[in-house]
Parts: sequence; structure tokens; C-alpha cells
Amino acid sequence: MVHQIHRLDFSQLDSPRVHRFHDYWKARRSAQYAVPLRAAFDPTELRELLPNIVVIEVERAPLRFRYRLVGTRVVEFNKLDFTGSYLGTIGWDEEQQFVDAYVDVVSSKRPLCGFYSWTLKNGNLGKCEFGIFPLSQDGETVTQMFAIEDYDFPRNYSGARSRAPA
Repeated sequence: MVHQIHRLDFSQLDSPRVHRFHDYWKARRSAQYAVPLRAAFDPTELRELLPNIVVIEVERAPLRFRYRLVGTRVVEFNKLDFTGSYLGTIGWDEEQQFVDAYVDVVSSKRPLCGFYSWTLKNGNLGKCEFGIFPLSQDGETVTQMFAIEDYDFPRNYSGARSRAPA
């Protein structure tokens, strides 16, 4: 069970994977605050990140989120392939925290990042740094989001963060 999702500024993240995706996303914006087009994303340019990627479809009326694709590393850590599932129907205790984060990305049209931790079966803490990035069909309306989750950085994580949450 996730304890709490902590939102951070990108400068506070340690994950090179999240930073790599953030740089890629920024390079595809056509204006300072425009939402990048989904068509501008080429998965072959991010091959090393694909196991850590989650693709989320944004549906409206009502607003809800469907997991279109879940990378193999994300499936491995969740011990569940939730591809095709709607957020809010999976049964995670923390689903409302994810709904809130996704709604914020859709309404702000800006990426969001942070970290969360959870207690592993062996009693140790697991940690994930993440980023959620809006994409669009028209450059304005968020129709899809790419999320990247990094469970491997830093490898010597013992529960304390090197930088405090914002």
C-alpha cells in the first residue's frame, strides 16, 4: 500500500529516467505552455524507458482514466497488469490520490512529478519517483497522458529522501 503521493518540483527528483522523459516531453512542445501532440512522440526514441511507461487515456463526460498500456517493469512491481482497467476500479487503497494527480495534470495542462513509498513484504520501504505528462490531439485538450515510474533510483534507498518534499 502506498503511504502517500508526494508532489515535487522536477529539480527535486533524483531519477535519470524521469528527467530523460521530461526533457523529451519539453522538446516536443510547440509553444511555452502548449500541450505536446501525441503524434510528436516516437516510442523508438525512448526504447530504454518503455518498460517504465504507462499510457493513460483521458475520457470525458464523465472524466475518467483508462490504462491503455502498462510497461513490463510497472507490471512487475505492481504484480498486476492493469492494462485496459479504469482508475477507480482496480482496488488500490491510494487510487483517489492518483485520480487527484491525473485531474490536476488534465486541468493544468502541465506535467506533475513526485515520489511515493510503500512497505514491502519484508518490512523495508519501496520507493518510486514518477512523472505524469499531458499529451493532446489538438495541442490544447489533454486526451492522453504518459507516466513514467522509476523504482530503481537511487538503488541504496533506505527510507529517507535526500531532498525534502515541496
